[in-house]
Amino acid sequence: MINVPHKGTKLNLGVEDGSDSVITKEFLRHFSNPRVTAYKFPLPQDIKESDYQKTIAQLSKRFAELVNTSLSPNETQVVVGGDHSVAFGSLLAVLTRMDPASVGYIQFDSHGDVHLFKTSPSGNFHGMWLRPFIDEFDSPDIAAVVPSSLKPGQIMFIGNLELEDEEKKVFVSKKIINITSDDLSKNKLVSLAHIRKFIEKFNHIYISFDIDVFNRKLVSATGTPAANGFWPDEVFDVLDILSHAKRKSIDLVEVNPHRENSRATIEMAQKVLLRLVNN
Repeated sequence: MINVPHKGTKLNLGVEDGSDSVITKEFLRHFSNPRVTAYKFPLPQDIKESDYQKTIAQLSKRFAELVNTSLSPNETQVVVGGDHSVAFGSLLAVLTRMDPASVGYIQFDSHGDVHLFKTSPSGNFHGMWLRPFIDEFDSPDIAAVVPSSLKPGQIMFIGNLELEDEEKKVFVSKKIINITSDDLSKNKLVSLAHIRKFIEKFNHIYISFDIDVFNRKLVSATGTPAANGFWPDEVFDVLDILSHAKRKSIDLVEVNPHRENSRATIEMAQKVLLRLVNN
């Protein structure tokens, strides 16, 4: 992120170390035969502002190619960032190696991530990275590397979303489903059944998990902690369903180990991955 997060007071320096803090040697012992491949994006301050959009496009495309050449047919793609913009290359990898119409997309988040550069309050790509996959985008360099888009009915958000006007328009026009904590508390069985029905429609489920979907009282070591975020039981009920999807890809992002109380945030991120991967 090149700028201070929206409603933040300081740069989110340190989020680039999120993956190393989560994917430790001790944590990897929970998995049989894990293979870890590292990809390091340059720091934003090392990129010329005039080259920023072109660099995002080029490096994300390379990252997608690395994912697809590294992944064996029987393996699950898991990408751990970093800020949420790393998911641009991760989703690109999935949509270039399989039929895009066969993919159901689920994002856990407190934010929509569907801005344009011209509408973004912060100007950070992590708040707009999903937009090129669902609608026209105002960066020709970035739009050019997206081969196909997700259609209405393929996208579900789980979170108490804080959306700006531009994002609200996109959610309405693209008929994006949003399951909130109110849905899960007041109509839990109906909401969980709706999620099951959604994943059954697709051969592959792509799960993009932003740790700030949780309430900031539990998860504070992230760029934009959520005052109205979910509580663990709400999230883990959904993860238990998703863990049984036959084929899935997973992102986990926005852990910043250099923020205060980072241990609790890191441990929550690890619990999420264990719930999703080990079943």
